[in-house]
Amino acid sequence: MRILPRPQKAERLAGQFTIDAQTTVFCHPDFQDIANQFVAQVQSCNGLVLQFCDNVEENQIHFVLEEGTPLEGYKINISQTCLTVSASDKAGCFYAMQSLCQLFDLFAPHETLSTVNYYVEDYPKFAYRGLHLDICRHFFGVQTIKKVLDLMSEVKLNKLHLHLSDDQGFRVQIDKYPLLTEVGSVRAGSEVVRDGKRFVEEVSHSGYLTKADVAEIVAYASQRHIEVIPELEIPGHMVAILASYPEFSCTGKVAEVRKNWGISKDILCAGNEESYQFVCDILDEICDMFPSEYIHLGGDEAPKDRWCNCPKCVEKMAELKFDNFAQLQNYMLEFFVSYLTQAGKKVIAWNDGILPQTSLDVVSQVWKPFTTKQGIKQANDGRKTIMSPFFTMYFDYPYGMTPFKKTLKFNPLKGIKKHARENILGVEGTLWTEYIADEEKLFFNMLPRLDALANVGWSGIRTYFGEALQGRFARYDQLGVTYNVRAPKQKRSLRTIRKFFKVDANGELAKHKSWLAKQLEK
Repeated sequence: MRILPRPQKAERLAGQFTIDAQTTVFCHPDFQDIANQFVAQVQSCNGLVLQFCDNVEENQIHFVLEEGTPLEGYKINISQTCLTVSASDKAGCFYAMQSLCQLFDLFAPHETLSTVNYYVEDYPKFAYRGLHLDICRHFFGVQTIKKVLDLMSEVKLNKLHLHLSDDQGFRVQIDKYPLLTEVGSVRAGSEVVRDGKRFVEEVSHSGYLTKADVAEIVAYASQRHIEVIPELEIPGHMVAILASYPEFSCTGKVAEVRKNWGISKDILCAGNEESYQFVCDILDEICDMFPSEYIHLGGDEAPKDRWCNCPKCVEKMAELKFDNFAQLQNYMLEFFVSYLTQAGKKVIAWNDGILPQTSLDVVSQVWKPFTTKQGIKQANDGRKTIMSPFFTMYFDYPYGMTPFKKTLKFNPLKGIKKHARENILGVEGTLWTEYIADEEKLFFNMLPRLDALANVGWSGIRTYFGEALQGRFARYDQLGVTYNVRAPKQKRSLRTIRKFFKVDANGELAKHKSWLAKQLEK
């Protein structure tokens, strides 16, 4: 079966359907733009220009509205004389169109366009099927993000979580605070692992998205039924912000955008009342730029060292009668949750920034190693949850650490009680970019793990899909992006992990390129 992610139900039928010069298209008005995309893809692949008609005929492709089909779901019924796509919403029709592109292999030139006849009933297991992209540690602009969106949409992923602020860079235009990009988007050097050494390479790195860039990305994503979810980290991972406006730190002395990776003790001052208005002003502009249902507020890895020695934070904690600084962080989170709720937004936060008493309106994104059980408990206790566990969904690490098949076999519902399964919104793969400095490495780390992620999120069928994956490899070749062709056979390797951290962070990619060169010589 060529369709990826694998459909919930697919029955092979006798015969085949061929698209030729006599094939016409009948379309419900709601699905006209999607039918147009399919017709354009056929023309790009084969040169055929399919004509639309107003009557149901033989040798025809139908895009029809069928009430009762699950949201984002679809049916495809292919016989020798007719191909019918049925869906109840545009997203379902769009995903059916993507499945047709795979069945007919429309991403590469073909003289003949045909497919074996099938009956397919398909719908997503999870409503949230996401990919996280960090553009802070290393900046990736509009054209790269568009490539990512194309790849996501082809395998029915529907959320792009865009990480916009961190210690090492602030990456989006905020008019009220221009220093966020004038200062916060420029880093004087970056930590690297190369030639057996870990050191800071004093080479400047910069870049940010303008508001026009964001509008272009959001529109492009919307056409592909993808929601772009922005993340503003609070209260930790804020050195780039605090280097721009140090008055919102506890010390007032944050001098530069952080060059090293890891965790900084410099976080947003919780005792300074002006800090709250400062963040609200930023959130106002982010909400204007991103029409998403969700805003991500981070919340992970926020050391309280500065708060412990900050008179304003100590006074604030005493005023609120809190017992510890974790409660103060929760107070700050709840403040911004309330603010964003008034703006019609829902909030996601990393699981280690959420306490048992945190409002159930906050969605938990489970990531932290060895605390997955905490996320499971959060879901079982009634909190909506997104599963992104470190050991299966972190694609920034080598395949020797997170193999393709380990991602494929992940079960987001493991440990979740039957009554609480509806609290698992879905899954998200993550691409942090500390050690991903260019497109080649970005796509090598992403592909084909993106396809395993999509299969987990859409079908939940955790068995290998060799035929469909070969089709994806051909698509990657057509796009000219790097991918790991050997990923399905790779296993966990302690040697590879050690080399990544100690010798060369790009070693796995270099080894793969060497292997490819040898294959070409044979």
